[in-house]
Amino acid sequence: MLQVRNLSVCYPGQNHLFRAISFDLDSGQTFWLKGINGSGKTSLLYALSNVIPQMIEAEKTGEVFLDNDLLNEVPLQNLIPKLSLMLCNPVWELFFTYPEDEIVFALENISLSEAEMESRVREVSDTFCLGSWLNHPTHKLSAGWQKMVVLAVHAAIKPRVLLLDEPFNGLSDASSEKVLSWLINYTKEGGSLIIAEHSALVERLNPAILQLGN
Repeated sequence: MLQVRNLSVCYPGQNHLFRAISFDLDSGQTFWLKGINGSGKTSLLYALSNVIPQMIEAEKTGEVFLDNDLLNEVPLQNLIPKLSLMLCNPVWELFFTYPEDEIVFALENISLSEAEMESRVREVSDTFCLGSWLNHPTHKLSAGWQKMVVLAVHAAIKPRVLLLDEPFNGLSDASSEKVLSWLINYTKEGGSLIIAEHSALVERLNPAILQLGN
C-alpha cells in the first residue's frame, strides 16, 4: 500500500535528522515509531504527509508512494481521504465553534452526500461517545475531549493510511480504550497506521516497530 524509499529530512542549518528511511506498509498493518525525543518521529510523519516541505521548511528527499502513485508533489488537501495526519496538539486542528461542525466540514471537503455525512457523524459520535459534546463549545472542552473530537474527525474521513502523533497522550483510561478499540477495527477493515506514541497500549495493535535515532 504505502511505499517509502530513501526518505531523508534536514532542517535549515542542521544536520540530517534521519537519512534514507525505506519501508513498505501493507493494508491493515501498524507501524510503531519509537525513539527518544528529537529522534525525528514527528518529522517523519510530517514528511510522509507533505507537511514537510509544503508547510514547514525543510529539505526532503526520497519518494513516498501509495499503491505506486507518487505522493511527493500532491497538495496537502488533496491527500485526504487517501492519507490523513493527526497532530499531537488537538488545538492545532480545531477551527469551529462546535465539534459537529469540525466533522461536517471535513466530510464536505471530501464531497460526501448529505445522507452519508449524517451517517458518519452518528457513527463517530457513537464510537467516541461524543453525545451532547457535539454541540458543546469546542474551546470549553478539556484537552482530552478536544483530542477525542479530532480523532472523530479522522475516523469520519476513513483514510486508507492514518498517521497519528501521540493519540493516547492526555486521554483518560476509558477514552484510551475507546480509541484503541476503534484503531483495532480500523486495521481489521484494511486501514493502515503509523503511530508515534510512548504508551504501551500500541502493543495491543500488534505493530511492527520502526526505531529512529539509532
